[in-house]
Amino acid sequence: MAYYHILKERRTNLKLSIQDVSNQTRLAPQYIQAIEENNLDVFSDDLSFVRYFVHAYSDAIGVNWQAISDEVDMDVNEFAHQRDMALTMAQRRMVEQMASVQRSKKTTKKRKKKSSSAWFQKHVSRTSSSLSTNQTKVIKVLVLIGIVGLCALSAINVGLRSISNQKLANQEELRQQELSKKEKETNKLANQRQKEKEAQALVVKKITGETNAYQLSNIQDDVKTLDLIITLPSKSKITVKKDGEAVNDTSKTYTGTFTQNLELSENCTFEISIETYSDNDITVDGKEIDFDKTNWQEESPAVITLQVGKGNQNVNVDTDSQDESSYDYGYGTDSYYNDNLYTQEDGIYGQNEYTEQTNNY
Repeated sequence: MAYYHILKERRTNLKLSIQDVSNQTRLAPQYIQAIEENNLDVFSDDLSFVRYFVHAYSDAIGVNWQAISDEVDMDVNEFAHQRDMALTMAQRRMVEQMASVQRSKKTTKKRKKKSSSAWFQKHVSRTSSSLSTNQTKVIKVLVLIGIVGLCALSAINVGLRSISNQKLANQEELRQQELSKKEKETNKLANQRQKEKEAQALVVKKITGETNAYQLSNIQDDVKTLDLIITLPSKSKITVKKDGEAVNDTSKTYTGTFTQNLELSENCTFEISIETYSDNDITVDGKEIDFDKTNWQEESPAVITLQVGKGNQNVNVDTDSQDESSYDYGYGTDSYYNDNLYTQEDGIYGQNEYTEQTNNY
């Protein structure tokens, strides 16, 4: 299919009128119609603009210019060649007609000479010979003028093409500069947006002096929840607590991928416990959370603490630092604090005596 048929079909498929394309490309509607009808006579004053117009038309409706550019150049060159040939033939016919007129005049004069007297005929014969010589010279001059004119026209045409090509080259250079400028602006804007995105990203930092405890910061005001994702190579129970209260179904055994929305408060603490830990991948809003296996025993739950703000001060999440007084030392915690069970009246140690006795152990 010819390129001008492709352009017209593409325009009609897009349901665009010639005026719509004219408004978009700023080309006159008659130029767009001439391109679609392959009527290059419209551009006969300067064929160099055809390539530029077709290029602009192609870009406007989404046709690949590179795919049709060779065909456009071939079409323009063929039209220019035919136009030049037609001009040359017209000039030749003009010269031939002028020579024919001169020969016709010569024949007419000869007939008049035959009807004259011998003396006059002789005199006219000499004059005719002189005129014939002059006419031959005139014909040669006319032919020479025609050739010179043809060469001049060709030179003018070449000059116009050169000027037009230079103009197109300058326009293309300006277009490339504009594209380069826009590309730089786009890259600058993209980098700026990337920096803004990074500045707004969640920050996860280990809490100094504590194992598997992390501080979450840089949380934006409009963020109300964080996404917790845990991969589970094997089946496992997971417990997620916020300020000591479970926020998920702790009776369920999870497989595949565990997800949980962590609803945020100004100061809160999340505790994540993985019953069967097996190098699980743990992320909060895409930020990786590492589990430190130091002092962790196999087949025991993996516990990770996440603190938002100052955390909930009423929740003790550091199970490794429990006070030794919480252990019963074989007596049980209830007997340690219950004054009613151990009183002096029963002959059994009271609270103060019990404490003193215990400290002697």
